[in-house]
Amino acid sequence: MESKIGLMMDLPEGKIPGFYAQIVKALAGKVELFDRDKEMLIVSNEEQQRAALEVMAHFNIETTVMELRLLVEDAELTDLFSDYGFTSRAEHNYLYDKIVIPFRFTAISPAVEVDQAALQVEEHLIAQYKDGDHDVYVVDRQLEELMHGIAKAYRCSIEILR
Repeated sequence: MESKIGLMMDLPEGKIPGFYAQIVKALAGKVELFDRDKEMLIVSNEEQQRAALEVMAHFNIETTVMELRLLVEDAELTDLFSDYGFTSRAEHNYLYDKIVIPFRFTAISPAVEVDQAALQVEEHLIAQYKDGDHDVYVVDRQLEELMHGIAKAYRCSIEILR
């Protein structure tokens, strides 16, 4: 998963539709947007974040910054996904970094046991994808201790991916 930065604009009520267009035009010359979704702008790094925030300050737009994780294209999403992320206009899937935790089973974990542990993890799964030879599982950040417990119960161990 790739880190991205989300900038949620708090657009004032009752502004003319052209106001948003003015913001987009001002951003076009100064900021390299990776993606956007409704009032959220998505940039790739802190330099682009600063440039976007300068434009927002110029227009007096309150903006909330949030860390996002861009899922790989072939990630499998569960029904829980919409509680932890969103799909952008460009059909990229993002997770809110603050509330999720990605992990994988370590290479020293017995494959048969990993399969059983993975079945237990499944009911808590938000998304899953392949990273090389490893399956990466994404769950609610509050469940990190439970994931360690499940792994331990099956004589496996997990590695949290930051």
